[in-house]
Amino acid sequence: MKNKIYKNKLLIIFAFLTLASCSEYIELENQNQIAQDGFYRDEASLNLGLTGAYSTLRNPIAYEWMLSEIRSDNTFMNLVGTTQAQNLQIYSNDIFEAPSYDSFIENYWGSTYQSIRSINGLMTGMNVTYNAASGTIDYGMLDYTIADATKKRIAGEASFMRAYHYFNLVRLYGGVFLVDKVLTSEEALKVNRASEDDIYKFIIADLKNAVANCISSTYSATAATDRGKVTTWAAKSLLAKVYLTLGQKSDALPLLTDVIANSGYSLLTGTSGYANVFASTNEMNAEMIFAVRFKAGGLGYGSSLSNLFATNTSSIASQTKLAQPAGTRGSYNNPTEEFYKSFGTSDIRRDYNIKVYKPTASSLPATWTYWAAKHNISTTVQNDSELDWPVLRYSDVLLMYCEAVGVNNATTLAYLNQVHVRAGLTALTATNVATQAAYESAVANERRWEFALENQRWFDLLRFKKTLTTVNAKAIMSNHFAEMQPFYSQYDGAYTTAQLQAKVADPKFDLLPIPNVEIVTNTTNPITQNPGY
Repeated sequence: MKNKIYKNKLLIIFAFLTLASCSEYIELENQNQIAQDGFYRDEASLNLGLTGAYSTLRNPIAYEWMLSEIRSDNTFMNLVGTTQAQNLQIYSNDIFEAPSYDSFIENYWGSTYQSIRSINGLMTGMNVTYNAASGTIDYGMLDYTIADATKKRIAGEASFMRAYHYFNLVRLYGGVFLVDKVLTSEEALKVNRASEDDIYKFIIADLKNAVANCISSTYSATAATDRGKVTTWAAKSLLAKVYLTLGQKSDALPLLTDVIANSGYSLLTGTSGYANVFASTNEMNAEMIFAVRFKAGGLGYGSSLSNLFATNTSSIASQTKLAQPAGTRGSYNNPTEEFYKSFGTSDIRRDYNIKVYKPTASSLPATWTYWAAKHNISTTVQNDSELDWPVLRYSDVLLMYCEAVGVNNATTLAYLNQVHVRAGLTALTATNVATQAAYESAVANERRWEFALENQRWFDLLRFKKTLTTVNAKAIMSNHFAEMQPFYSQYDGAYTTAQLQAKVADPKFDLLPIPNVEIVTNTTNPITQNPGY
């Protein structure tokens, strides 16, 4: 794979001219295979490279849900009669049985490293390097002229994108290849897996660089053409999540406090507030701190998820305005019945996130079909949805603050209730969160409902062992397998409840495999595989 990812002296940046606004990152003129030497010579070429780097964020999103959300208790693979290899691959990942040669695991890995390559090419073109000894991003001299603030702003945005990728990689695969510069094929073969500690050190360095140099104006003061770009507030929010993942609550708290007090971002309120956050006609609103941008119109920059997640049953599709044309619906990433029932009946997020098909009025809930609706809008061209993918939202910051403080007080209860009440629910009182376990459960549940189908749940469950210690990921998934066993028994080679529950103690629970192609093709430098694969 590294041979494919790092070509000698070549940089694929997917860079084009902007169609509507530069914050949409829509490209028209393909500049693939631009030789790196001599390409970056001025501000215009750097901005072109930056636009290309933003563009490469799209590709991993098509696979991310298969490696995160579906591994959690939120969703499952609901195609029991399937014999298609790709469907069985998703199912195997759902039950922690994905092999190291799983093509989706490999595709996510490959598309992420391709994006990192583009970012590294841009950094190399600005002579911006990672100093592993000091844990800093350093700026070298250039032989062309560009304003220092402009160079650092571009490098800050690139740093954020690279950190975002490595944060996902380290949480999914553990120690991965730390590649911070453009490499030749021969150099790439010599790179071994870095430790998780070294990867996190790199991530923190990149995010601190982004904090220091990205756009720092408040939301309302940010120009419309700059909305969608990485900001200081996005970098602080992601850095806080990194610190929480490491169990460093005291480092996360001042960052979250700053974003809440000074960024100008806020919740969208009212009965339609939650839905308006995700509306394709209300992109990059005051709640969306950072998102991966998509653009419909047959240009090749639309999202595939509206089609993938739409139900493939015509009778179900007919019950909603979110129907897709026949033959374009995937019915993947189906919400579980337990997830649906976990919502309060008056929680407006339930019916926005999950649609239900009831065959008859008298049918029992067990016969209902649940499907993902959050990212589903009608599309004219298949896999060409306009919907952006949310990465960081203001509600995330509020709930991370509650997680970082870790105890009920007037401030944490107020922030928790901002999210809770916006969903149409009665405000929680101190009595509702009187014990530590009750408080931690309330925060964990609020995150589950608020970020349904946003690929947050799996990462949350893993992180809680350091931040909300009474919320036990393995116990939750053990209960999930007990609930789901009757469904899983419909597949060939059905597992018993005990066999499914045993999976939470398997090393495969914690990490995905390093793609097998990395191991078998590198005869120069043996690559170790994760335990259990």
